[in-house]
Amino acid sequence: MTDGPITEDEFEAALCALAFPEDADIHVACSGGPDSMALAILARDWAQRRGRRAVAVVVDHGLRPEASAEAETVGARLRDLGLAAIVLHYDGAKPTRDIQAAAREIRYRLIGSWLARQGLARQGLARQGLARQGLAPQGREAPSRLLLAHHQEDQAETLLLRLARGSGVDGLSAMSPLSTRDAMTLYRPLLSFPKARLAATVQSHGVATVDDPSNRNTDFARVRMRGLQDVLAAEGLTPARLADTAARMARARDSLNAARDDFLTRHATARREGFLTFPVEPYAALTEEIALRVLSEAVRVLGGRSYPAREAQIAAAHAAILDDKLKGGRTLAGAGVRMWRGNILICREAGTVAGAAALHKTDRDEIMSWDGRFDIRVSRAIAADLEIGALGTDGVTALRKAGVGQVETLPGPVRASLPTLRDRGGIVCVPHLNYTADGADLTGEIAFRPVSSAWGEDFRGALAFSNGVRPLM
Repeated sequence: MTDGPITEDEFEAALCALAFPEDADIHVACSGGPDSMALAILARDWAQRRGRRAVAVVVDHGLRPEASAEAETVGARLRDLGLAAIVLHYDGAKPTRDIQAAAREIRYRLIGSWLARQGLARQGLARQGLARQGLAPQGREAPSRLLLAHHQEDQAETLLLRLARGSGVDGLSAMSPLSTRDAMTLYRPLLSFPKARLAATVQSHGVATVDDPSNRNTDFARVRMRGLQDVLAAEGLTPARLADTAARMARARDSLNAARDDFLTRHATARREGFLTFPVEPYAALTEEIALRVLSEAVRVLGGRSYPAREAQIAAAHAAILDDKLKGGRTLAGAGVRMWRGNILICREAGTVAGAAALHKTDRDEIMSWDGRFDIRVSRAIAADLEIGALGTDGVTALRKAGVGQVETLPGPVRASLPTLRDRGGIVCVPHLNYTADGADLTGEIAFRPVSSAWGEDFRGALAFSNGVRPLM
């Protein structure tokens, strides 16, 4: 059966290895190609055996004239297969360069936003049920779960592409079977299966699939690398062997990251306002690799980025710390690295913070992300013109005049980047300063985007804000 369809037992074992919860609905990203259609079929069967729901999410990037109709056709095919299917259409600016990467970002953003809305609706019902029982919800909800159809050949291609770019251990780990981004948990249960077995799975069900011409376009590096597969395999670099190498590199990466997190747990203080401090002496005693990882992860998280800063930038900042030449500080990928009260301070660089974004009035509580750092939920009674943005230097000055002394307890570079709710009349609420304007009718909570437990529960926990009129529902 090595070349035959993937069996139900094999798929169940793959999901079990990723600790996918037995009682969860299952969401699948589906382009309509043979790989994602195979995953959709396997997910449908898994869900049906457990009395759960399988939902396929199709994205129309709008990059080809026929894309919209094609996406609707895929949605109809999925429904015929017994899955629920949703088609999301992108109507923003079309990318003109690095198109495959841009399309991937569009796809994750659209699916992530849709899953967040679905999750919020379920959470709202759960919260109402708890409230009727006189109970309060505990902790933050788990991120939305999404299955992706990457397979063994995809993993091998990713390893080769990153090797060509000179990547280190992390890059050569290629794709992780389990990862998080944009408040989603991404599952790749098919990474150990060759593409031929996914194709056999689709063929065994007689399902029509979509042929994406971009998969044959040699303008894309991944397509060119795919074309070398037979030549590389003849030299022993088969997809299976390359995927095994990626798995070994992933084990090395995980060990290094465990040492990084141990340092953060022991020596770092992470504050929910969006900054991290740690003393120089234990940092300087770290091996270079672990020190670079500590700095890189702190810059990535506090800068609100999905990907780390360039290694050369991190290495230069690290050298400046060791040589006591940090002086006015460094800006790396949206984060500032500087000295503060004898410690290293890492925080969002105020000058690179995202602009203000409207909090739209809806018929239910809304959750949105801002600046790549914070998730915020507000009550459904918000004013239509309420927006979230940075406090800014003018806001800091205004709060000082208003006698909000807590602003002075924070590092200077942190103050201006604090998330702030405003309406046409000015500042309504600065949650992290426990400030709400008189007469404001506002209830909600804000939390930093999910990070590892090494950052501490204070940093990871949600901060509620309210004028005391009513509880968050």
